[in-house]
Amino acid sequence: MSTICKICMKRADEWDGNSLVEHVRNAHGDEPASVEQVYPDLEEEVFAEPEPDEPEAEDGLESGAGPGSVGSGGSRGPTETPSDDLMDDPYGKKWYLVGVGGAGNNILDAILLRRDTLEANNERRARIWNGGLAGYGPLNTNVSELEQTYYAQEEKEYSRNDLLPNCIIGFGKHDYAGAGYRWDIGKKLVEADFADDGDPFRERWDLRKDRIQDSQAVMFVHSVTKGTGCGSTPVLAEKIREEVLEDDLVVPKPLFSSIVIPSKGTEYSEFGGRAKVNGVVGLARASRTVDAIIPFDNNRLENVQADIRPRIERLEEYNPPQYREINKPLVAFLEAFTMSSVPQFLDRDATMSIMGDVFDPADSFRPVQDKYERDPDSEFTPAVILAPVLGRSRASSFDRSKLEILVRNALFQNKLAEFDPTTAWGGTFLVYGPEEKMEEVTKFVSDGTLANIIGDEQFLDAGNVSGIESVDIHVKQLVTPYLDDVFLWGTLWNPELPSLEEMYDHAQRLKQEGNSQQAENVRDAWEHVEALFSCLGRENMA
Repeated sequence: MSTICKICMKRADEWDGNSLVEHVRNAHGDEPASVEQVYPDLEEEVFAEPEPDEPEAEDGLESGAGPGSVGSGGSRGPTETPSDDLMDDPYGKKWYLVGVGGAGNNILDAILLRRDTLEANNERRARIWNGGLAGYGPLNTNVSELEQTYYAQEEKEYSRNDLLPNCIIGFGKHDYAGAGYRWDIGKKLVEADFADDGDPFRERWDLRKDRIQDSQAVMFVHSVTKGTGCGSTPVLAEKIREEVLEDDLVVPKPLFSSIVIPSKGTEYSEFGGRAKVNGVVGLARASRTVDAIIPFDNNRLENVQADIRPRIERLEEYNPPQYREINKPLVAFLEAFTMSSVPQFLDRDATMSIMGDVFDPADSFRPVQDKYERDPDSEFTPAVILAPVLGRSRASSFDRSKLEILVRNALFQNKLAEFDPTTAWGGTFLVYGPEEKMEEVTKFVSDGTLANIIGDEQFLDAGNVSGIESVDIHVKQLVTPYLDDVFLWGTLWNPELPSLEEMYDHAQRLKQEGNSQQAENVRDAWEHVEALFSCLGRENMA
């Protein structure tokens, strides 16, 4: 018989009951998702006794609260709609969102459909996106992919002739069939848009300069597997800095890249040498032009628990079958990130008050920037890698044990990229949920208990540092009405990522031994590759 509970890691002499089943029933009976995940064979026996009826939404991420109704956050009356002027004003809204290439276009569609799903169900959390998006637009080298998007068909009702000037990279310079797996072609096509003093931001693209300038940060969403997302995005980021943003600011506007990377052990990573090279080069080139990179791994997105997959209606109409489910947790992560600093003036007259710690986008990466080794001869400091996690607890009450389970759920079961938490430089975390549950949780945040749990040796192992630098853990909290459960969102700084190490090794062999144009392209970008990979892992913290 097992002598340790794999949910809370308590030994048999600490159990709340005489057997494992009794302990799980007594200690974790209000955590059905955890029981199902860890002890599927015991689930029926654990829940054999009828439990008190308790109304529960289909999914805390998905519940459809109508006008005047709420989740478990208590009644707050009917929705008060802010003025159109406030909702239309982009100033201070969190993101300007740019979807680049096929993957980026699909993710942008998923976000817009999530926003529409919340609005159609009269959910007040629709304000997260309405208050969080200063603007958005897709770019691609493949017009056929653009034609299939929700953005083109319903958001803008574009014809092909509309798409060519408004959303195409390399207008007039190719046949609009895409860049294939050639990142160097993606790079050349976007550079052609800016040749001879061209300015596609002003002349034709849907990406509006004024809305980019008014946002808190710019977020690119793309992959680094094929040519457009891998090759074009770093140039776009550079051009936004040079052509759009003010260059006399003491603190520049942050640029982020949410990047889907090739998964370790998939067809791309086992046999696809091109995808491995693109992954390394794309990340490295992006690390020079953006401030922070959030890597998402398709394997992890596919394997996370169902309870962090939000409802997105009509997604099957616009996302390819293989990406529908894996884009949902990615959208859930970005939704939580967006919620962390929805402008307060947009909430002032609304019933949905997001109370607690609000942090700016840059708070997710700036605390780690000064931990980099100081090198006066270096031309640039590579972007911070922000490894994403999103955990969820359905517990009705909280103590230290329940918070440990939530942290384990986030860092192991629901991490959205494959990485080792004990190798991270630290991290930023946001715990949020309904008021009555956060009343208990906030005590553990305020007295440092939650930060201590995250820093425990089984999680970030914050005490295991060889140099004089510390592993910093920043924990924020929010009270979010109309949710039923408590969530833990987080980004871990610069951990080791096994899939990236495998891609690095392949690209390094190609650089050293290859005699092809692809090998030469890798050599041209190797300075950026070394700069990024020399920062991954705790041993590389200055």
